[in-house]
Amino acid sequence: MKVFLSHRAQKYLNGASADIKERLQSKISELLTSPYPPGCKRLKGTPNAYRIRTGDYRILYAIVKRDEIVVFKIGPRESVYE
Repeated sequence: MKVFLSHRAQKYLNGASADIKERLQSKISELLTSPYPPGCKRLKGTPNAYRIRTGDYRILYAIVKRDEIVVFKIGPRESVYE
């Protein structure tokens, strides 16, 4: 399984504080073993798109191919779905 970060997701991750960055990276690394980790939910209106919750933050990702995942957005719950 390969996980790619979009430019937007990478930018958010680079700007996050060290403790939040560590938690987010830990959740993203779970995608390497399973595209459907515990607690993931499918996003409505977007095919093959899911979200993972980590505290007040959400990681939005899409399963592009059978073995490729693209994390397209990371952010706080209040603004990540806009």
